[in-house]
Amino acid sequence: MAQFQENTTEIIKSRLNIVDVVGSYIKLDKAGAHYKANCPFHQERSPSFMVNDERNMWHCFGCGKGGDIFAFVMEIEGLQFREALVLLAEKAGVELPQYRQESQGSKDTKERLVQILELAVRFYEHQLWEGAGKVKALPYLRQRGLADETIRKFRLGYAPDGWRYFRDFAESKGYTVSELETVGMIIAKAETADGVPASLGKAYDRFRDRIMFPITDILGRPIGFSARVAPGGDESQAKYINTPESPLYHKSRALYGLSWAKQAMKQAGYTVVVEGNVDVIALSQAGIENVVAVSGTALTSEQLDIMKRYGKEVHLFFDMDGAGQKAARKSTELALEKELNVKLIALTHGKDAADMGAEDPEELRRIVMAPVAAPKYFLEGIVALHSRETGEGKRAIVDDFTQLLIAIKNPLERSFWTKELAREAGLEERLVTGVVNQAFLEKARRDGPQMAVPFQSAPQSSFASRKERVAEEVMALFLTQTALRKEFLGTLHPEVKAFLAKQPLFFFVLQAGEHDPLSLIEDKELKSLATGLAFRLLEGPEFTDLSEDEIAEKSRVLLEEYLTILLEEVGKNEKLRTIEIALAEARKNNNKEEELRLLQEFVELSKR
Repeated sequence: MAQFQENTTEIIKSRLNIVDVVGSYIKLDKAGAHYKANCPFHQERSPSFMVNDERNMWHCFGCGKGGDIFAFVMEIEGLQFREALVLLAEKAGVELPQYRQESQGSKDTKERLVQILELAVRFYEHQLWEGAGKVKALPYLRQRGLADETIRKFRLGYAPDGWRYFRDFAESKGYTVSELETVGMIIAKAETADGVPASLGKAYDRFRDRIMFPITDILGRPIGFSARVAPGGDESQAKYINTPESPLYHKSRALYGLSWAKQAMKQAGYTVVVEGNVDVIALSQAGIENVVAVSGTALTSEQLDIMKRYGKEVHLFFDMDGAGQKAARKSTELALEKELNVKLIALTHGKDAADMGAEDPEELRRIVMAPVAAPKYFLEGIVALHSRETGEGKRAIVDDFTQLLIAIKNPLERSFWTKELAREAGLEERLVTGVVNQAFLEKARRDGPQMAVPFQSAPQSSFASRKERVAEEVMALFLTQTALRKEFLGTLHPEVKAFLAKQPLFFFVLQAGEHDPLSLIEDKELKSLATGLAFRLLEGPEFTDLSEDEIAEKSRVLLEEYLTILLEEVGKNEKLRTIEIALAEARKNNNKEEELRLLQEFVELSKR
């Protein structure tokens, strides 16, 4: 399977031009042998993001990220490798036989379901702008402060007030009642519901007389709807209803607005989470793009995992009523357990984000840009509820806030807020620390054994020593030159090879063979380190304006020089070890003259 995956990724990369792939997301400018741009992953004024067409790789010298087309798509789209593989394979026209368990028939079925929902989006859009919604729903959206451009951007629509408008339309396009039911667009009951004309049979439109908000997947494809009762509609019905669970729509993983927000989430490093769809749209219109909504469900672990792909911080922007406060507290604890940094955005005027966006977008932006650390927000609220003048009140403050503290896994952060709790409650720190630690241990026992800490790749090193700097250059040459790997890897001096083996990239150099070592590296930090070394080498003065043949010859000369230096360094280390032994012996014998001579020799040799 590993060999197959390797071959498949190489085929995909051979069919896709990295400049075209990256250029479909950001504007690239030609810069000598490379292309450059402002990095899409961090804020910068001058471009440090480089793309090398020949080597099929990219690297940012500002934030240190880099890799191949898979690494880029995973980073910018927030995808896992499998998702990026499927996306790029589709672009490249490459079949993925390892996924044949998903039969062609089931694949075709899924595509038809997506087509049904795209048809529904267009149908509802037409009804909003040209049909009954033009009078019944469009004025309401405009009244909420939404510009026509914004309404079109989010593809809002209107489901007409009738039992089978969409069913009949979809059937006329060749889709079956069974398919419409599977994707949640119609309701098919064993018994005819009250009020439904018998002539309709047992299947009728789920969404009737409602404003329609399409819910999309990460790539912008519709997977379901959230639907609000239209103004003047049947208020006895639920104000909002969503598409039921389907092969496309899973409410625990769906985030309204994600496909529009993902780039801004990545740039900002955090996600603003709101309760309602209109809040997302209003904030977007106000210039705040990194915002999503949970679409009528409580914030879930799966949704937080998705947000974590784009940044380590979430800002919760919930209503300040009782239900909103409760949801914010629960969401905060869940996010803290995910080791996310959590902040709260509080509206003190009794309005929601949509209303403020319509009335005063500048004030809305100000409030959103001034969040409060969630522990601080809740601690202040808890203190306000209880008296610090009585033992009972102090105990209540400690007990309440401790339930939030034990969700914090970082011991330093937990310690900081424990001190704040002690200060606010007016208690000795050691007493409060004991209570918190005991509660944390009890929670740990309830939760059971924790997973081991995953492998953490070595950070980009400064390679301060001469030997390490040379090793860096050797790695860069081996990463970029297949011919050098074939010629030199089998003849390396054992001591030199042993030292190189300590470098995290050397394993992939050994494993690569005829293949690109970068394609074997899955760890993001290691891939960034590798591409950084490769780009630095190719950008160096040694290779300026050289042809490919000249680069190959120059690389060979440099590698021979570097390996000679490493061999000398290995010998030097052996000499230093010998001097250290002799120095210890001289000190043991109280031979001051010999000790001084050896010290001078050691210092001089160390500085070479």
